[in-house]
Amino acid sequence: MKRMTAVILLVIILLLPIGCGDSSAPVPPCAPEASPDVPVNQSAAVCMGSVSHPVHRIVQLGFMEKAEELGYEGHILGLSEGSVQELYDCWLAGAQEHDIAGAVCWVGDDSAYEFLKELHGMGVKVVVPYFPQKYYEAKEFIDVNPHSDLEQTMLDAGDYLVEHLRDRGIDTGALGVSVSGPALSHDNVREYMDYMESHYPEYRNADMVLEISTREKAIEKIAEYIDNNPDLVGAIGRTGNSTIVWSEAKARTGRDDIFTMGMDYTKQNLDLLNSGDIDALICQPIYEAGYVGMELIDALINGEVYNKTEEQWHYKLENRIISKNGQGQNGTAYYYDIYERSEARFGS
Repeated sequence: MKRMTAVILLVIILLLPIGCGDSSAPVPPCAPEASPDVPVNQSAAVCMGSVSHPVHRIVQLGFMEKAEELGYEGHILGLSEGSVQELYDCWLAGAQEHDIAGAVCWVGDDSAYEFLKELHGMGVKVVVPYFPQKYYEAKEFIDVNPHSDLEQTMLDAGDYLVEHLRDRGIDTGALGVSVSGPALSHDNVREYMDYMESHYPEYRNADMVLEISTREKAIEKIAEYIDNNPDLVGAIGRTGNSTIVWSEAKARTGRDDIFTMGMDYTKQNLDLLNSGDIDALICQPIYEAGYVGMELIDALINGEVYNKTEEQWHYKLENRIISKNGQGQNGTAYYYDIYERSEARFGS
């Protein structure tokens, strides 16, 4: 779930047919009453595309749950298929139809800025979560940009890795890291490796390895990497497939002893963590992107201003490192429950 260079199209799995439209979440009988600050029938929307992926539904779940909690009429706007321009047109049409007061817009970079300017010009409060944006370029039409600091989290993950190696009595050996495609510069990974070298010189940094595009080839590549580094004692995989790839590569090479950390809380990754095939997962704030995004819309409508300073505008969301035996938001049960609620609302 890395930053993309274009709009990320997400799922709209609704009770109504998918199309240029939305779903208003039915409010259960026990839903909280709207607060006095929320006008009757105040509407807000999350603007997404149409790729059918269960992880992406988590953003929608967070948004809709918070909208219901605050007493808003929530809408999910998006297309089942179509061009980027058709998607923008659909979002604008939905915003006008429902007279929304705020929108959580799942857009990756400045390619969506003209659309966001138009939406903001309609008087809509605009929240762009998850993907860091450029403050001085976007602060006039993006009201707030909540996201996490993944690079700091990777340094924290390095600390976590060494702490757990030491708990096992492993005070030396090689540390590996795997990344996605060769087209990326990976300067941030080199910063991580420099950090590990300076803070933990007793360990050796193995070379960074690229996870090749297809899963089988990636497994073969990581298995070869393990064989070429027989002193490997720990590794961090920085892609959404890393958990699967590393767990299988360790099994094929007989190196289940390598302490391995993967990325993202897909259900399959959670299963591999629970089974002990992986030791920890770095979890990015997917649910929170929707939940906090709606929370920020409400705050903006009620007079809060976040674009006065860059620090406020880059509203901080937290990444988490979770383990099999972790508690609360640091354990797997919390994330399985999110998937259960998502499937109950949107279907499996």
